[in-house]
Amino acid sequence: MSDNSFFREVDEAVRHDQYKRLWDRFGVYIIVFAAVLIAGVAGYKGWSFWKERESQRAGAEFVQAMVLENESDPAKATEAFETLADDGPHGYRVLSRFQLAAAQAKAGETDNAVTAYDALATDGGVDPILQGLATLQAATLRLDKADYAEMERRLKGLIEGNTAWRFSARELLGLSAYQHKNMRTAEEQFSALLGDQGTPPNMRDRANMMLALIVSSAPAQSSSTTN
Repeated sequence: MSDNSFFREVDEAVRHDQYKRLWDRFGVYIIVFAAVLIAGVAGYKGWSFWKERESQRAGAEFVQAMVLENESDPAKATEAFETLADDGPHGYRVLSRFQLAAAQAKAGETDNAVTAYDALATDGGVDPILQGLATLQAATLRLDKADYAEMERRLKGLIEGNTAWRFSARELLGLSAYQHKNMRTAEEQFSALLGDQGTPPNMRDRANMMLALIVSSAPAQSSSTTN
């Protein structure tokens, strides 16, 4: 036997003895850890499968509720949306709450609809984009009854910064100011829309139309004030 072969055999024997001692000491823990790991992977796979099934089920129920609302039975649609709003996956809970608020507005239950939209707008679990939409919906429903101070309080957060809803918020503020004959503020809001490069073309057209109305009403207001 060569020296190299002898040393290899000794080295293997030493390592085998070390592995045996390690196994005797930690073998049970290794088995337990492996079992826990396998159970964890299986549990995660099962949970993912269940979540996917629940999401598919909720999606089908949401679509069916939309069909009921648009075609045949609004009462059953409301019942279905209420169930999803209470027990559905998070995304469908939020969408169902929007549908319920819209149904209340359509039925003339304006105060209830505003309350529902306000709840969505202040719910920290709702996506900020959808919070902004809820804020706009509530403000739109309040436009005919609220004074300008209330509208400004509701919409101020949307016109500050670069939010996606700033155009609609400014338009509502301009309409509120015009409605309360605050022409200077109305002009400022509609002019701000024209000065924003991101303003959509249709909204830009409406802003130009409102500014023309404001200008045309100025002589009449001046004459009324003089008399």
